[in-house]
Amino acid sequence: MLFATVGQGALFLWMMAAGAAVGLWYALLAALRRFIQAGFYLTLVCDLAFGIGSAVILIAFLVSGNYGRVRLFEIVAALLGALIFALAASPPLKGLENTLRRTFRRIKASMSGNRLIKVIFK
Repeated sequence: MLFATVGQGALFLWMMAAGAAVGLWYALLAALRRFIQAGFYLTLVCDLAFGIGSAVILIAFLVSGNYGRVRLFEIVAALLGALIFALAASPPLKGLENTLRRTFRRIKASMSGNRLIKVIFK
């Protein structure tokens, strides 16, 4: 009788979307950390941004879905959504990130050999 009350199934799916949004937020910040080759302090800033951003995302989904009331199945749904994102969507996004990084390195290497670029950015 998990979804006996009207609307609990839709709320479960809504909170799964919230978990996927948190997973996407994590993937974006992890890609940013790898792209800028973050040291200790930039990693700390990214981790703080993840904590604050994920809290904002979850609270926004809770308020819009269930008037801010927290139920156990909503937390389970958010965790399940993040897990599904990590297993299904994260690997293709990492492949895309690697492709973009390689393309960026090739462009950078080809531009660094250009004499005009060397004169401008001397």
